Amino acid sequence: MDALAIDLRAEAAAAGSVSYLAKASREWVDHWRSLPRDCLVPVRSAFDPLAVPRLLPHMLICDLTEPGIVRIRLMGTEMASSFGFDPTGRDYLDLVAPERWAAAYQGFAVPASHPCGMRVLGENQYVVGGPVSVETVGLPFRRDDGDGMQMVFVGSTLGPAQEHWRDRGPTKSFNVLEREFIDIGAGVP
Repeated sequence: MDALAIDLRAEAAAAGSVSYLAKASREWVDHWRSLPRDCLVPVRSAFDPLAVPRLLPHMLICDLTEPGIVRIRLMGTEMASSFGFDPTGRDYLDLVAPERWAAAYQGFAVPASHPCGMRVLGENQYVVGGPVSVETVGLPFRRDDGDGMQMVFVGSTLGPAQEHWRDRGPTKSFNVLEREFIDIGAGVP
């Protein structure tokens, strides 16, 4: 498949049935689609997080190479602040309630084994106040060494509480309300 056919197929799929609630989600999808690639999934070195400075504080980069582990390679400052600490280097599953480990890992395993993105709608429950709705969009990258996949996510708070989450203290829990896989040209599982 030539590069133009790959680009057109990925563009048509990414513009498909997924609708994004947050402006940052659409910006992230558009930026990812603009990256150079020789197949459906770009290599990680094709993406420079500094190229999207507005999104960087809300970014999460996870490595899916180690079996059973979702290694956090980078967590943006705003996202880390919502947790109350920076978990870079740790297993993302350490941040998940034990009863959600299997579902959370499966959510990462699908795009690692089948080229697709992921959109999650959920609620952050903070130490103070009610839940805050969030949208997170993750898109895949091949590791430069060819040994596995990485996912880069951009998270956005939604609704009237979006500017006031800092007043609520750190995240106490996260509840996934909806997970949708994004067709990037290879269909969705």
